[in-house]
Amino acid sequence: MKQLICAIFALAAVVSMPAKAQLRLHGSNTIGEELAPALVRGWLEQQGFDRVEVETHAELERTITGVNAAGQSLTVELHAHGSSTSFRDLNAGLADMGMSSRRIRESEVEQLAFLGPLDQPGHEFVVGIDGLAVIVHPSNPVSALAVDQIRAVFSGEIENWRALGGPDSRIRLFARDEKSGTWDSFDSMVLQGATLDPDAARLESSSELSDLVANDPSAIGFIGLPYVRNARALSVSSGDTPVAPDRFSSATEDYPLSRRLYMYVPDRQLDGPGGELARFAVSPAGQRIVDEIGFVGQAVEVKRIATPESAPDNYREFVDGALRASMNFRFEAGRPELDTKSMRDLDRLVEFLRQPENGRYELLLMGFADPSETMKYFSLALSHDRVDYVASLLLQSGVTVHRARGFGDALLLAQGTGPISQVKNRRVEVWLRPSGNSRASSQAP
Repeated sequence: MKQLICAIFALAAVVSMPAKAQLRLHGSNTIGEELAPALVRGWLEQQGFDRVEVETHAELERTITGVNAAGQSLTVELHAHGSSTSFRDLNAGLADMGMSSRRIRESEVEQLAFLGPLDQPGHEFVVGIDGLAVIVHPSNPVSALAVDQIRAVFSGEIENWRALGGPDSRIRLFARDEKSGTWDSFDSMVLQGATLDPDAARLESSSELSDLVANDPSAIGFIGLPYVRNARALSVSSGDTPVAPDRFSSATEDYPLSRRLYMYVPDRQLDGPGGELARFAVSPAGQRIVDEIGFVGQAVEVKRIATPESAPDNYREFVDGALRASMNFRFEAGRPELDTKSMRDLDRLVEFLRQPENGRYELLLMGFADPSETMKYFSLALSHDRVDYVASLLLQSGVTVHRARGFGDALLLAQGTGPISQVKNRRVEVWLRPSGNSRASSQAP
């Protein structure tokens, strides 16, 4: 009898074990909580696995299995314990690909060099854009904060809402845990060396954090945009004008706390299921899923936007009558080439302009530099070089740029958000003007 009982328990243990995964995807909770499962499901269905089953084994750990008509199956293991765990698990051989809500660090690229150059286009996939939302209770009268005010709040320097124009109540802080890319982004863009108040509550789940803030009139927290839920997101200023964390400002990355969401694919997975999943994620079908989940996809959109109040007169004249495209081309630090997202955006823009309904647009490019790159006198020349470079790449694909001009270090973005502001300032903006219409009264599509 004792042997029979042991055998039953052993069989039960085997039955409860998760299926052996052909692909192990580890990392960011921001991506892994909802977006990655949806992308995996969409990819499996595209591959003909029409029956998809999800099994949860622990908090933020699950397997997703697709079964096709022939009875063949493909299982993906999904662990979402934070961006840093993606690189740790890749290094330890516990993951086949990583997901991260921050870009891989140089030290991690070097440590994982045996997996391939993970910061290069073939390995690094920007699957969508997110905004780091600073959230409060819906009844809180405060509508906007500057980056330095947010820093003062989360470091404990400001402890009462009254100092920010709110009620006379002590501020309660909610923050993501140390392993999350959301925390890394907040630490680098907002705290910038300041120490988080030790009384802040730390949480692994973005959804749980958001719900706690939404139920506490004295609370403030930060999460990715899709997790605002029943809380209210504040506008954020890093210069003269507060910017709301909406879809378009996040797509152009003009919102001071916008960030990119990444998948990293090692050499050994490029021609395997990891590479297939990543390429699906950046395809039009994958980007539609990104939009559906609540992040910002990278399909080209155009919109008439208000010219910033601080814009110089020659900028206003240049964009008169034009519509803004939902992308900026950005450059690698210290290198003349486009970064990995911009290289794929180049193809997206070419494909957009090739559509018959978009043949009426004239393409305008506007280049910018960051003050840290060079002396002010030379920043204008650098910004001209950038638009000329992008124009030459577009010309190779048969797209002619109607007008191109550099504006030096004018219209700085995300000032006071640390090194990320330098990245955002190294850019080429894309504008589209309906042919034959040079006045601001042009009609949007």
